[in-house]
Formats: sequence, C-alpha cells, structure tokens
Amino acid sequence: MSTNDPVAAENAGTSTEQLRTDIGQTRGQLGNDVAALSEQMTPRARISRAVGAARGNIGSAASRARQTAPQTARQAGQTVRDHPVPVAAGALALTGATATALLARRRAAKSRAARRRAAAGPWSALAGAAAAAFLARRRTDTRQTARIRAQAGPWFRR
Repeated sequence: MSTNDPVAAENAGTSTEQLRTDIGQTRGQLGNDVAALSEQMTPRARISRAVGAARGNIGSAASRARQTAPQTARQAGQTVRDHPVPVAAGALALTGATATALLARRRAAKSRAARRRAAAGPWSALAGAAAAAFLARRRTDTRQTARIRAQAGPWFRR
C-alpha cells in the first residue's frame, strides 16, 4: 500500500476508526464489569447478602418447625396415652437424676470453697492486712497531694 493511494488511505482510516470504537466499547464494558465487581465486594453489600441469607435460613427453619411441631406433639401425646406408666416413671427418674446432680454439684462447690479457705490459713489474713495498709497509705498520699496543690494556688494546673 502506498501513501498516495486515496482508496487505501480511506480503508485504513475506516479500520482505525472502527478499532477506536471497538476499544471504547471494550473500555466501557470493562468499566461496567469492574463497577459491578466492586459493588459486590463492598463490606456493606457483603454484609447485606449475609444477613439476607441468614434471614432466609431462619425463616425456612421456623417454617419447618411450625410444620413438624404439631405432628411431633401428637406423637408424644399418643406415646403417653399408649404407655402412661413407663413415661411417668421416666419423667420421675429424670427429675430425680437432675435434682441429685444439682445437689452433688452444689455440695462439691461448697467443699472446694472450704478447702480453699482452709488452705489459705494465715496467708489470707496477712494478705488482707497488707492490702489494708497499702490502701491506707494511698489515701494518705492522695490527701497530702491535694493539700499541696491547694497551697500552690490557682495557677497550678495538672
């Protein structure tokens, strides 16, 4: 192709313009894609999607529970009607076991506390006296500091 050929120059110009148009369209599409991706990745959008998913899961679980609860209640009632003595005995045994476990746990906690008190012995009294002396000294220092500041006058600022 020669530079003096007007037809070749016209074809080259048309293809260059078409390339520029294609590049502009591609840039626009790429910009739209980047904007859509950045919108999806913002913390607010991600949290919003997570909250929506959680609400959907909770809603479906609640719906399933509402659907199955009456049937489960009917089955439990039928079991009690069919076998009243074993169910009552089981409930009584469960209540007794729970009460026994709670009492044993409470007794063990009291026993541990008593052992701790006995093991502390004279050290706890010494620690209490040391803490009381420390706090008394601190109060005295605080009062003395306040007196010195009061004597320093209004120009003294902390």
